[in-house]
Amino acid sequence: MEQSGGTAGRPVTPAQASRNAQPDGPAEVVDEHGHGSTPAAWSAVGLALLGGLIASLAVVFVNIPMGIVGGVMMLLAPVLGMVLSKMGYGAKGAHGGAAGAHRPGAS
Repeated sequence: MEQSGGTAGRPVTPAQASRNAQPDGPAEVVDEHGHGSTPAAWSAVGLALLGGLIASLAVVFVNIPMGIVGGVMMLLAPVLGMVLSKMGYGAKGAHGGAAGAHRPGAS
């Protein structure tokens, strides 16, 4: 039986089938995308949150140097994440590249 593409009974193209394919289970989705459960991601997010907290307190206490420190910490967070990822602490797919990069349509 031929699957319908959803519009007037047209057959499903291979591209539509790969987009519509359901993962085998939750573990496959987590393994495929990583979902940020890596030391690189947690470190970057932690640094960004700490920087945001310090910058917020700087606004409350009207402290410009403290605000600059918080802003610099937030700007360094993605750099920390990339460096740790390059060192091997980030999510990797089965192909050795970034998780999810092998999916159709991913750039």
